[in-house]
Amino acid sequence: MTELKSESSKFEIPHGYGMPVINLYFWLGLISAVLLRSIIIADYYSVFWGKAIWYLGITGYLWFFAHRYRVARRRFAVIRDLNLLEKIRTRQKLSCQDFEGLEYLLWSLSVSKERANYYVIFLFSIIAIVLSLSLDLGIIKL
Repeated sequence: MTELKSESSKFEIPHGYGMPVINLYFWLGLISAVLLRSIIIADYYSVFWGKAIWYLGITGYLWFFAHRYRVARRRFAVIRDLNLLEKIRTRQKLSCQDFEGLEYLLWSLSVSKERANYYVIFLFSIIAIVLSLSLDLGIIKL
Protein backbone atom coordinates (compact mmCIF):
# COMPACT_ATOMS: atom_id res chain seq x y z
CA MET A 1 0.00 0.00 0.00
CA THR A 2 1.37 3.40 -0.86
CA GLU A 3 1.63 6.24 1.59
CA LEU A 4 -1.51 8.34 1.53
CA LYS A 5 -1.27 12.09 2.09
CA SER A 6 -3.74 14.91 2.10
CA GLU A 7 -2.98 18.54 1.34
CA SER A 8 -5.86 19.73 3.50
CA SER A 9 -4.40 18.58 6.83
CA LYS A 10 -1.05 18.10 8.52
CA PHE A 11 -2.08 14.58 9.61
CA GLU A 12 -0.53 11.93 7.38
CA ILE A 13 -2.17 8.57 6.91
CA PRO A 14 0.44 5.89 7.75
CA HIS A 15 1.60 3.62 5.00
CA GLY A 16 1.18 -0.09 5.40
CA TYR A 17 3.94 -2.59 5.88
CA GLY A 18 4.93 -4.79 2.96
CA MET A 19 4.08 -8.49 2.93
CA PRO A 20 7.65 -9.55 3.78
CA VAL A 21 7.44 -7.54 7.03
CA ILE A 22 3.93 -8.84 7.77
CA ASN A 23 5.10 -12.41 7.20
CA LEU A 24 8.23 -11.87 9.32
CA TYR A 25 6.15 -10.80 12.31
CA PHE A 26 3.64 -13.59 11.72
CA TRP A 27 6.40 -16.21 11.85
CA LEU A 28 8.09 -14.49 14.78
CA GLY A 29 4.86 -14.64 16.79
CA LEU A 30 4.19 -18.21 15.72
CA ILE A 31 7.68 -19.47 16.56
CA SER A 32 7.65 -17.63 19.89
CA ALA A 33 4.29 -19.19 20.77
CA VAL A 34 5.55 -22.69 19.93
CA LEU A 35 8.80 -22.13 21.84
CA LEU A 36 7.01 -21.02 24.99
CA ARG A 37 4.72 -24.00 24.85
CA SER A 38 7.58 -26.41 24.19
CA ILE A 39 9.25 -25.48 27.47
CA ILE A 40 7.32 -28.34 29.08
CA ILE A 41 9.14 -30.91 26.97
CA ALA A 42 12.54 -29.17 27.05
CA ASP A 43 12.40 -28.71 30.81
CA TYR A 44 11.57 -32.38 31.22
CA TYR A 45 14.95 -33.23 29.64
CA SER A 46 17.13 -30.32 30.73
CA VAL A 47 16.76 -27.22 32.89
CA PHE A 48 19.32 -25.52 30.62
CA TRP A 49 17.25 -26.09 27.47
CA GLY A 50 14.05 -25.15 29.27
CA LYS A 51 15.57 -21.80 30.24
CA ALA A 52 17.15 -21.25 26.81
CA ILE A 53 13.83 -21.84 25.09
CA TRP A 54 12.07 -19.59 27.60
CA TYR A 55 14.49 -16.72 26.88
CA LEU A 56 14.16 -17.18 23.12
CA GLY A 57 10.36 -17.35 23.31
CA ILE A 58 10.05 -14.31 25.57
CA THR A 59 12.47 -12.27 23.45
CA GLY A 60 10.47 -13.17 20.34
CA TYR A 61 7.22 -12.24 22.08
CA LEU A 62 8.64 -8.89 23.20
CA TRP A 63 9.60 -8.06 19.63
CA PHE A 64 6.29 -9.39 18.23
CA PHE A 65 4.06 -7.58 20.73
CA ALA A 66 6.03 -4.33 20.39
CA HIS A 67 5.18 -4.52 16.68
CA ARG A 68 1.52 -5.31 17.37
CA TYR A 69 1.39 -2.34 19.76
CA ARG A 70 2.78 -0.04 17.03
CA VAL A 71 0.17 -1.32 14.56
CA ALA A 72 -2.67 -0.80 17.05
CA ARG A 73 -1.37 2.67 17.96
CA ARG A 74 -1.20 3.69 14.27
CA ARG A 75 -4.74 2.45 13.64
CA PHE A 76 -6.03 4.29 16.70
CA ALA A 77 -4.25 7.50 15.63
CA VAL A 78 -6.03 7.42 12.27
CA ILE A 79 -9.42 6.99 13.94
CA ARG A 80 -8.72 9.65 16.58
CA ASP A 81 -6.96 12.27 14.43
CA LEU A 82 -9.53 12.10 11.64
CA ASN A 83 -12.39 11.86 14.16
CA LEU A 84 -13.71 8.96 12.09
CA LEU A 85 -15.87 7.32 14.72
CA GLU A 86 -17.83 10.50 15.37
CA LYS A 87 -18.15 11.23 11.66
CA ILE A 88 -19.53 7.74 11.04
CA ARG A 89 -21.88 7.92 14.04
CA THR A 90 -23.33 11.25 12.93
CA ARG A 91 -23.30 10.33 9.24
CA GLN A 92 -21.16 13.32 8.32
CA LYS A 93 -19.84 13.72 4.83
CA LEU A 94 -16.37 12.18 4.64
CA SER A 95 -13.44 14.00 3.08
CA CYS A 96 -10.89 12.44 0.74
CA GLN A 97 -8.51 12.15 3.67
CA ASP A 98 -11.21 10.40 5.71
CA PHE A 99 -11.61 7.85 2.92
CA GLU A 100 -7.83 7.44 2.74
CA GLY A 101 -7.81 6.78 6.48
CA LEU A 102 -10.62 4.25 6.18
CA GLU A 103 -8.80 2.59 3.29
CA TYR A 104 -5.67 2.27 5.43
CA LEU A 105 -7.66 0.81 8.35
CA LEU A 106 -9.50 -1.71 6.20
CA TRP A 107 -6.34 -2.68 4.32
CA SER A 108 -4.43 -3.07 7.59
CA LEU A 109 -7.12 -5.31 9.05
CA SER A 110 -7.48 -7.35 5.87
CA VAL A 111 -3.77 -8.24 5.54
CA SER A 112 -3.18 -8.82 9.25
CA LYS A 113 -2.29 -12.38 10.16
CA GLU A 114 -3.27 -11.91 13.80
CA ARG A 115 -6.29 -14.20 13.51
CA ALA A 116 -4.08 -17.09 12.37
CA ASN A 117 -1.61 -16.27 15.12
CA TYR A 118 -4.34 -16.37 17.76
CA TYR A 119 -5.56 -19.72 16.42
CA VAL A 120 -2.08 -21.26 16.55
CA ILE A 121 -1.47 -19.90 20.06
CA PHE A 122 -4.80 -21.38 21.18
CA LEU A 123 -4.10 -24.75 19.53
CA PHE A 124 -0.57 -25.08 20.91
CA SER A 125 -1.77 -24.00 24.36
CA ILE A 126 -4.28 -26.88 24.39
CA ILE A 127 -1.60 -29.29 23.19
CA ALA A 128 0.80 -28.03 25.88
CA ILE A 129 -1.80 -28.48 28.62
CA VAL A 130 -2.68 -32.02 27.50
CA LEU A 131 0.98 -32.97 27.14
CA SER A 132 1.92 -31.47 30.50
CA LEU A 133 -0.91 -33.26 32.30
CA SER A 134 -0.01 -36.52 30.55
CA LEU A 135 3.62 -36.20 31.65
CA ASP A 136 2.71 -35.16 35.19
CA LEU A 137 0.22 -38.02 35.58
CA GLY A 138 2.62 -40.56 34.08
CA ILE A 139 0.35 -41.31 31.12
CA ILE A 140 3.21 -40.49 28.74
CA LYS A 141 6.82 -41.34 29.47
CA LEU A 142 9.47 -39.46 27.52
